[in-house]
Amino acid sequence: MTIASIILAGGEARRFGKNKLIEKINGKEIILRVLDAVPTEERAIIVGKYWEDILKLIQNEIIIYNPFWKSGLSSSLKLGIKFFYNYEAVMVFLGDMPLITKDISNRIIKSFKDMCVAIVPTYSGIWGNPVILRKNLFDDIMQLTGDKGAKDILKTKKNICTVEIGKEVLTDVDTESDLSLISEKQTL
Repeated sequence: MTIASIILAGGEARRFGKNKLIEKINGKEIILRVLDAVPTEERAIIVGKYWEDILKLIQNEIIIYNPFWKSGLSSSLKLGIKFFYNYEAVMVFLGDMPLITKDISNRIIKSFKDMCVAIVPTYSGIWGNPVILRKNLFDDIMQLTGDKGAKDILKTKKNICTVEIGKEVLTDVDTESDLSLISEKQTL
C-alpha cells in the first residue's frame, strides 16, 4: 500500500500568540520533532500564517502554502488530500504534536489492515493523531469546511480501526504552559 504523509502546519496559533512550531523542546523545534516522526518518504507540509518561518527552517521538503489558512484546519487538510489524491492512503500529522515518534507512527501503520477505512490511534479509548485515511474517504474530506479535521466524517463510517498507543497521541502544544509542561517532562 502506498501511503503519503501530510503535516498540517498552517494554523494561526491563536492561543499561543506566536508561531509555536518553531519553539524548541530539548533544543529542537517542534515542527522538526514532528518531521522526525514521519515514516513515509512521500510527504508534504501544509503551511499558512507562519509560512516564512517554516521555509527558513526546513529545506529539502515539499511545502505547500495554504492561502486560505484563516478558514481553518479543513482547508489545509484538503490541500494535502488534493496533492496526494492518487495515493491509496494518507497519514495526517498535526504540526504541534512533538511527542509522536517514528516508532509510534510505525505502530499505527502496522495496525492499518485491508478492512480499515481509517486507523485512529487512541489513549484510554480517546481518539488521537496521527490518523491514516484511506482513499475512499478523500471525496468526503474534500467537502469539509471550517476549523475541523476528518473526525466527524470518521464517526459516521464503518470499519474505523483503532490502536491503543499512549498519551503522546493526545498531547499537543496550544499554550505556553503546554510547552513548559512538555519541556519539563522531556528533560526528566
